[in-house]
Amino acid sequence: MRIIRKRNKPVYEERFVVVNKDGQVFSGLKGGYPEYLDDWSQAKPLFINNTEMLLREHGTELIKESEL
Repeated sequence: MRIIRKRNKPVYEERFVVVNKDGQVFSGLKGGYPEYLDDWSQAKPLFINNTEMLLREHGTELIKESEL
């Protein structure tokens, strides 16, 4: 997603990877439920406004995609 600021310079929103308490990363939904995998290369980066439901689970946290 891109946000336009003054002088028409695009500013890109940061994306995040959701990690659960077992150190697994969110890879998408399977059967309507979050799926977490040990394979970090399968992580699905999300914008901050798309992480609200996943963060309701106890022990989940966010890591910036740029820090991976």
